[in-house]
Amino acid sequence: MMLRLLAASSVLALADAHGALVTPRSRNAVDFEEITNNASAGIHNVWAQCSNITGAPCNNGQATYWYSQGCFIGCDECDHVSGRRQTDLCNSGFVGQLPDHAISVNRDQVRDSKYDIYRHNPWRAPGFAPVADACGLAGGTPWASMAPEEGQYVNTTHARHGMKGTSLPPLDTGTVWTAGGEEPVVFAVKFNHGGGYSYRLCPADEELTEACFQKHPLDFAPKQALLFPNGSTLDVSASAVFVNEGTSPAGSMWTRVALSAAGLGPRCACDLDNDYNPGDFSCGCKMGEQVDSCVTAGNCSLGHCEPCPETAGSDCSRCDNPPIHPWGRSSFPQPCDDACLAESPSVLDHVIVPETIKPGKYVLGFRYDCDSTAQVWSNCADITIVAA
Repeated sequence: MMLRLLAASSVLALADAHGALVTPRSRNAVDFEEITNNASAGIHNVWAQCSNITGAPCNNGQATYWYSQGCFIGCDECDHVSGRRQTDLCNSGFVGQLPDHAISVNRDQVRDSKYDIYRHNPWRAPGFAPVADACGLAGGTPWASMAPEEGQYVNTTHARHGMKGTSLPPLDTGTVWTAGGEEPVVFAVKFNHGGGYSYRLCPADEELTEACFQKHPLDFAPKQALLFPNGSTLDVSASAVFVNEGTSPAGSMWTRVALSAAGLGPRCACDLDNDYNPGDFSCGCKMGEQVDSCVTAGNCSLGHCEPCPETAGSDCSRCDNPPIHPWGRSSFPQPCDDACLAESPSVLDHVIVPETIKPGKYVLGFRYDCDSTAQVWSNCADITIVAA
């Protein structure tokens, strides 16, 4: 795991994609009053900061730490430790049917060849990979801290590392949706490992399982924007990628993570250097991966990249136009320091509420399937749906 020392009493290991629901506030943000952005407070987590629709200060607690890992398509369950292995873990031979145009990393390789190293990860068959819990696991593993590939979730009075998100109590968000309407949803991603996400519903009086959420997938309205901390937006609808082919349940609608539109393209599966040094892409193949699974910045761009060499441990060639540090683009308003790392834009979508849905209380499920890691990020939020 990559470590970043924060200017306070907590040292948090940063897991890979850090995707979290912002609007409506999720149950996973249950500790937002304890986890603070104030360095003088007892617990400090710069990743709690977020962008919301109002432009008001936004604290999302540790909502970005609820996920499942070691979750490969073709497997029946996650192994909790293989978040960065590029392999057919279950030897299932399952091949995802995601259309080529929706793939977000390593796009220039021959489909399903040995150089198509991310073909077993969740985004290659959205919705097919198993999850450890439909609302995520705190810290990404069911065990106590210091587990392999964990995210070091800071235990609070509300939740502890390894806790299932489905066991969190309801959190009254005051969110009311109208049947037949288009309703705003916002999610934040702190490290972009590509892939995409979907929103689903489960009646609040039913057990919150993946099967329940898969019965009620929501479609997206054909518009998308980046949302900044001050409430301003950047329309990226023209480059939005929506897909309902090769997804589970059949025909369910997903969208690719939109941050590439602002130059915040997917990161490689091994992190950049621990100091966030712009331009340093010294990533090589990682131990425990199959010989041909080279993992570097060279195969992460949406642009042209050279294939990985066949020798394990060697570096891949860099892209023709190598990405600079994800938060150092000229399109972003400030230099890359702790402030800009904390204030990467969120993504604003609108989902279509079915006209025929029965009014009542529901749980909104956010599921983000990664492309360059075997991880699924999940949050759940409480809403009420009323008749038109």
